[in-house]
Amino acid sequence: MDDLTQARRDALFESELARNVELGVEPSGGIGCYVHGAPSSLERWHYHDEYELQLVVQTSGRIYVGNHVGAFRPGSIVLVSPRVPHNLVSLDLPATGVSERSVVIHFAKDLMHKAAELLADLRGAVSLLDRDRCGVEFLNADQDLLDRFRLVQNTSGVARFCALAELLQCLSRWPEFRSFSSTSVPDARSPRKVAVDPRVERVQELVYRNYADRLSLAQAGDCAGIGVHALSRLFRRVTGSTYTDFLISVRVARACELLSKSDAQVSSICYLVGFNNISNFNRHFRRLKSMTPSEYRNRMSGRFGAARVRQLRLQPIRAGSE
Repeated sequence: MDDLTQARRDALFESELARNVELGVEPSGGIGCYVHGAPSSLERWHYHDEYELQLVVQTSGRIYVGNHVGAFRPGSIVLVSPRVPHNLVSLDLPATGVSERSVVIHFAKDLMHKAAELLADLRGAVSLLDRDRCGVEFLNADQDLLDRFRLVQNTSGVARFCALAELLQCLSRWPEFRSFSSTSVPDARSPRKVAVDPRVERVQELVYRNYADRLSLAQAGDCAGIGVHALSRLFRRVTGSTYTDFLISVRVARACELLSKSDAQVSSICYLVGFNNISNFNRHFRRLKSMTPSEYRNRMSGRFGAARVRQLRLQPIRAGSE
């Protein structure tokens, strides 16, 4: 399968039983941990029922989580929420690839929430998991955090649960973080918090899985089980964004991934992600990314020169300006 054909596929649901044991994926028993290199068949636009906590060991590149496009580098730690589509794409792989790109932890959606009902000391870990519906990136991780990550990797059973709980507690207190979603509840530093609404979550999953289709507000309302006017008010109140803006942002995020991974024409990608004409695509892309699709591809492909690409990769990435 060529890169474009692979990239054209919608987000794949990844069940625990479908993960390839030959690639080092272990049965979780509630908490699973594995190492994967790059390139790997595990690198794809996908989602699953568990939380994912990932430590990048080698390479730099782009991360795609829901409607967010960001950067990662060695030492990046990312937390992705259940059923949110995501992918990490390395842009500086050596010709031979790398055997250890990431250490990945999967743990059951309700694991910490149920444990916190019995042990109040775990409330910090739960507050981290509830911080944003898409996920969180932790910036400038120190050696202690990295060591705690490795401890989860190198333990099992009750010891692994304790190590994960300690890691989540430390991350819940980590001062440097940013949420992946531009349409999310305010983070822990904000005095205002809006409860996640399952109707909004159903609409967001509808968009994540069918962004390339014509998704009208009426269809979204049917998915949520409420009228279009009620959905409009609810979606804006919960996410801070209109339904249409959210749909556009997901399409643009997916376009960014295709621009960086394939040589398909910009006009083809425009229709592939759900826009009905190229001028509309260019206008929204420029509004959200402050550059045209072609400029974005040039930046990602290194056509500005290797030295310039290295400089871009090392620069801090401002939210919303990737």
